[in-house]
Amino acid sequence: MPTSTLRHHTMTEPTTTAAAAGTAAGYKLALLSLPVIASLIAFWLGIRFVPLRPGQAWNDLINRVMGCLASSFILGTIALVLLMQHKPDVFTAGAALARLATFPPEAGFFVITGCVFVLCSIPGPWIVAAVFLWLERRKDRDIGELAAEIRAGIGVPRVSAPVAAAPEQSASADTTAKT
Repeated sequence: MPTSTLRHHTMTEPTTTAAAAGTAAGYKLALLSLPVIASLIAFWLGIRFVPLRPGQAWNDLINRVMGCLASSFILGTIALVLLMQHKPDVFTAGAALARLATFPPEAGFFVITGCVFVLCSIPGPWIVAAVFLWLERRKDRDIGELAAEIRAGIGVPRVSAPVAAAPEQSASADTTAKT
């Protein structure tokens, strides 16, 4: 007795071009807004918790931006290397998001990189402020005193230079050697 099986086929709703374009636009918005949102949060944190100095606001802002850039490239490079070694799935997810947004997969790498650089820029103004405060408190000292203080602070012993013999001592040593 032959048995027949019924196969149920379900039809999916056809995707319209407008819906696909809207979905891609949503992914593009998410992809491109990540670094912008991270930048705004970083800037807000910097201004919120350490307000600009009155009367020197422009110079203070320039110092903070330069501190952010230096911190971003120094700490950001280290963080990217560590992220690539220990969490490579983050970059795979970035590439997948870029494909969903109809961008090349490399765009996801640059978005992740941008976010890491922005997050690593956050400590920059505090590092610059700490260095300037340290220098301000020691402004009456010369560079030798500052270097000695730094060496003492990190535990490096001072190396004394070899003492040269006085000229009259070396001359008398030459005359006794000839006789």
